[in-house]
Amino acid sequence: MNVRLFNSVASAPISWNMVIRGYASSDTLREVVLVFLDIKRRGVRPNKLTFPFLVKAHTGSFALKEGKQIHVEVVKFGLACDVYVNNNLVHFYRSCCWLEDVIGYFVKMMDFRFEPDETKMVVAIFACIKVGNLSLGKWIHFQVIERGMVLNYQLGTALVDMYMKCGAMGYARLVFNTMKERNMWT
Repeated sequence: MNVRLFNSVASAPISWNMVIRGYASSDTLREVVLVFLDIKRRGVRPNKLTFPFLVKAHTGSFALKEGKQIHVEVVKFGLACDVYVNNNLVHFYRSCCWLEDVIGYFVKMMDFRFEPDETKMVVAIFACIKVGNLSLGKWIHFQVIERGMVLNYQLGTALVDMYMKCGAMGYARLVFNTMKERNMWT
C-alpha cells in the first residue's frame, strides 16, 4: 500500500489508522513505524484507535524497547487512561515477559477506577506467579472478592496456582474449596 494517498496535512486519523492496521496485521513492523512517524510529521493527531494497532505490531515482534517508546507516545497524547489502549499495553508487556510492567499497569488501571473482568484478573495473577509476589496476589484476590466475582475455573485455578507456587497451601485449599466450577487442571 502506498501512503502517498494521504497527502492532505489535515487527514483524519481514521484513514491513517486503517493503514497502520493493515501493516500491523501483516507483521511489517518497519512500515507501521514509518506510517506513525509520517502521521506525526504531518501534524495529524493520533487517537485512541491508533495506538492499539501500533502496540499489536510491536507485540508480534517482541520489540520491547520500541513498544515502550509507543507507550511514551500514549502518555504524550493523553491516552494513558483509555481502557482500550491500556488493555493492549498490558497484553504487550505480558507477551514480552515484562511482568513487572503488567503488574504496574494493573495497579494503575485500578487507580483510575477501571473495573477489570475475570480475564484481566487472571493475567495479573499470572504475573504475580511469575515474579513470586504473594502479597500482591492476595491484594488481587481481595479485589476479586470485593467485586463479587465468581470463582470460575479460570480465575479459581489461577488463584490456587498462585497460592501453591508462593507456598501458601492453606489459602490454596480455601480457594479450591470455595470454587463453584472446577476442571481437571484445578
